[in-house]
Amino acid sequence: MEVDDRIHGILNFSQLEFFCKRFNIEPKELHANFDGWRKLILYTEDKVFLFPRDPSGIFWLDMETTAYELFNDYPNLPVPRFLEKVEDDKISYFNFTVASRLTGIPYSKLEDDVNFEMLSRMLTNLSSVFTLWHEIPIQKLPEKIKQRIELFDENQYKWEIQLLNPDTMPEAIDYVHQKFIEYIEKYHKDLLKILNSHQTKNIWNQCLEEIVSLPHTLIHADIHEDQILIESKDNMRITGILDWETVMCGNPVWEFNFFEWGLKIWNWWKYFTEIRRSMWKIYLEKRGIELRTLEGLDLFYTLSEFLIILKPEKSLRNLIGNDFSSSLKLCLEKVVKITERIAFELKK
Repeated sequence: MEVDDRIHGILNFSQLEFFCKRFNIEPKELHANFDGWRKLILYTEDKVFLFPRDPSGIFWLDMETTAYELFNDYPNLPVPRFLEKVEDDKISYFNFTVASRLTGIPYSKLEDDVNFEMLSRMLTNLSSVFTLWHEIPIQKLPEKIKQRIELFDENQYKWEIQLLNPDTMPEAIDYVHQKFIEYIEKYHKDLLKILNSHQTKNIWNQCLEEIVSLPHTLIHADIHEDQILIESKDNMRITGILDWETVMCGNPVWEFNFFEWGLKIWNWWKYFTEIRRSMWKIYLEKRGIELRTLEGLDLFYTLSEFLIILKPEKSLRNLIGNDFSSSLKLCLEKVVKITERIAFELKK
């Protein structure tokens, strides 16, 4: 077996010698991974060695390490296990972490070949997996995780953050409703009568109040195709969730955020309502949560997509292949259908 020369992009020859001696590893057993934004990875068949990419990565690796230490108490979670923190300047200028290596194929490597049934199966499996760490009691979380509450980019998620805050939720709904009516009148006036007949804003309030009131949980907060390990394309069983540097406390709906994914998931945009409804149904059943309607998750993210469409620099054309007008009309129609379904379900 040849030595993977890329390992010298992480450790020089002297550092590698000390590293191999300390861990009783042959250089030919090591491989390197440079995909992480903030970390560099060496790995063997059963271990990963996580190094900060530069000083800015120290904090993020510390958060990831804290998560893995916590997870050692929960053997049912499909996550890496903490093995060791290492401080050794003969090996690295930065402290680094040793964790167990999970088996599986990154979903991103299968994504080109999946059909809708396979995608749906994987995502409903993912919903079930979410519940495993969402059930960890908040009081069991380390302080540095408990204090990290929904630290999302306010430039990217300003409206979503505002909506999920009970104090600012009414203002957020007023804003999106005003924008919605404005663009309905410009681009799809025939839908205005339907919306008005359903007292849209009141319906949105009732539905989204249930979402906002969900208790905060431990959340990964950056789930996407590179971080989901799959056993095989045949069964789409999830064997692991990686990269926990973004771990925090927050509303569980953040885990269902497709904006953290790459472009390929958006090939299925017209099916997002069906996908989200299935994911949400499984999730709520697994957690024993009863809501008046299953439409809340889809309403939240479809309104979010509507606002994204309005940002010229964030046009969904790159995501779903449609121009501004077509994207907007499709989204307006989608929200109207969701609103009608919510109105029907709330009457039950």
